[in-house]
Amino acid sequence: MKSIKLVLILFVMVLYSCNKETLQTTSKKNNKSKEATKIFNKLTNPKLKSEGAYFFNGNNEIIVNWTETHKEPNSNLLKMAFFNTKTNRFNNEITIPTSKGLQLHAESMAKVGKTRNGTLFAFYRRRSKNPASRFGGAMFYSFSNDNGKTWSEEKKLVTDKTSTSQSFFDIALLSDGEIGIIWLDSRKPIDKDHKGKTLYFAKTNSNLKVVENEKPIAGSTCECCRTDIFTDSKGVIHIAYRNIIDSKEPGFTGDDKTEIRDMYYLSSINNGVDFTKPIPLSKDNWHFYGCPHTGPSLAESNGVLGAIWYTGAPENDGIFYIKKEGDTFNNKTLLTKTGYHPQMVADNNGFYTVYEEYYENEGKGYNLIQLEIIKNSKKNKLEITEKFTENDHPVITKINEDLLLIAWVNKNTRIPKIIYRLYHTK
Repeated sequence: MKSIKLVLILFVMVLYSCNKETLQTTSKKNNKSKEATKIFNKLTNPKLKSEGAYFFNGNNEIIVNWTETHKEPNSNLLKMAFFNTKTNRFNNEITIPTSKGLQLHAESMAKVGKTRNGTLFAFYRRRSKNPASRFGGAMFYSFSNDNGKTWSEEKKLVTDKTSTSQSFFDIALLSDGEIGIIWLDSRKPIDKDHKGKTLYFAKTNSNLKVVENEKPIAGSTCECCRTDIFTDSKGVIHIAYRNIIDSKEPGFTGDDKTEIRDMYYLSSINNGVDFTKPIPLSKDNWHFYGCPHTGPSLAESNGVLGAIWYTGAPENDGIFYIKKEGDTFNNKTLLTKTGYHPQMVADNNGFYTVYEEYYENEGKGYNLIQLEIIKNSKKNKLEITEKFTENDHPVITKINEDLLLIAWVNKNTRIPKIIYRLYHTK
């Protein structure tokens, strides 16, 4: 009898063990793709300083580009790579040789985009050689008809010699298949008596392989903050930038002794032929005489335009999120008071924001990358980077409805490098 009980007990133990192993195996199988998103992938050569990551997402392709620094003087190079959706990794890097000597700038980074007819355009900036123009520089572009195998000779974006500097630019794929580009320009055809620079717009002609039809669209802009251009699902072009505002404008206060630097917005419904009059995105009333070096980001969810930005306004500082309601933006929401350099994408399920956030541990400061998901006014905040590491300037894009792609600059070592990872939204 005892032997029968012993056999029965052993049988139950083996059965339980087998079931437990099956559950673990099934769980591992189901979570395999999600576990893959926890992997931190190195995008760049760890022996070479790399910064200025940028994503271009269009024509069912994702492109990343960055600037790589070599030991030799004036030898910076623009690099790019295509994302492989089968492996969820980037293909081999491509060097854009015409870019040699470009400026490395994490907030005004170089950018590569692709028109609907398959032409790649690379945009980048070179510092001015004039010692009197310490922050000046000129923008250039080069194109490729064979997916980056060969590149054209570079061309100047602006040929007008009265323009001594162009900077802080952004690009977007327009509804007509061309690439729209905006930048800050030293020329002042608008608001000549005001401080700041002028925001210009132009677009590619992929048949002629040129950028043409430049036009000023806003004056008195902040000289040193990232601009943002975005095309929504209806083909409307949306643009946001930081403006230098007269304290006498309605809704703002001041004594003209300091400058007010808040976010403004304008749009175009005809692919850049005409633009609306700029309006405040948010009247933060930030009195600041200097260079914030942090710009806005726009995205669309279910036909609703959202914006995210940083302000240093006293007692109202931090990263904020807001939605466009009709012709105005209303009801801003604070995301963090210790964040910087926000970026955002969206889908029909909500908005996905990333930013660097400062914190301290045992007297030492760190910057981690945060992902904040906004769905139906509910917020969910997640740490993307490992603790006690130094990171900045994140960028984000969507691979599909389930996957986000996030990259950032990691400065844990003496040589900055770009890291990326995937994140499941479901």
